[in-house]
Amino acid sequence: MTDIENRLDFAKSLAQEAAALAVRLRDERGAEFIAEKGPQDFVTFADRAVEDLIRNRIAERWPYDAMLGEEDGVSGSGSALWVVDPIDGTANFMRGHRDWGVCIAFCDGQNISLGVICAPDLNMLAWASTGSGAWLNGERLSVSDCTDPTRAVLMLGWSTRRPIAEHTALIETLLETGIEYRRNGSAAISLMAVATGQAEGYYEAHLNAWDAFAAIPIISEAGGQVECAPLDRFMKSGSRIMACNIGVLDTFRHLIDSETSTV
Repeated sequence: MTDIENRLDFAKSLAQEAAALAVRLRDERGAEFIAEKGPQDFVTFADRAVEDLIRNRIAERWPYDAMLGEEDGVSGSGSALWVVDPIDGTANFMRGHRDWGVCIAFCDGQNISLGVICAPDLNMLAWASTGSGAWLNGERLSVSDCTDPTRAVLMLGWSTRRPIAEHTALIETLLETGIEYRRNGSAAISLMAVATGQAEGYYEAHLNAWDAFAAIPIISEAGGQVECAPLDRFMKSGSRIMACNIGVLDTFRHLIDSETSTV
């Protein structure tokens, strides 16, 4: 078994263990289970406990690897780097909505070698590694083959780091063009909709690395296209991101660029 195969098996098992912990802690929630980072930006006791679990498991198995996590930032150094969102879609998670997941990616230098997303409330374990295809619960994934924008769905994320006028202008343009849109509060689950063919694209004006890295290889291995900043800049400052199937790529890119900044 290759190093990446070993790491992928480890990440799949760890994502499931971490997701089970999150579910248990949600079921056992106490008075201090939820805290606020800012308006409509929450963190739960489970976010921190899940990240701690993942950090500890990685340190036990690969003590010289680095890790970037949403809650506690970077630990370690070197090109072997795990990028983790302990719970993507925390607001959904804490309210009992199903669209949330544990996201684990592994980077070697400038490449994301593997990604795993476990969404237990959706009964979903998705994974991919470079050159080995994308999979959901053991079934091969493929993006939508839709080429007609008027039959397409674009998943949208909302970032407070960009002007609200850009977001509303894009929605207006999409509807005028005949393209449907959805927003579900989880970048990882929205990106997975592209990989599974349930939507033709996803766009967010600014996204952090831990929200996206696990899904990027899954979409790519499922035949989709992802456009974002180079990985080192993405990790440092976040990035605009668009992911979609090839059939509507040019249309989505044109519409998005017409209403938003490419910076």
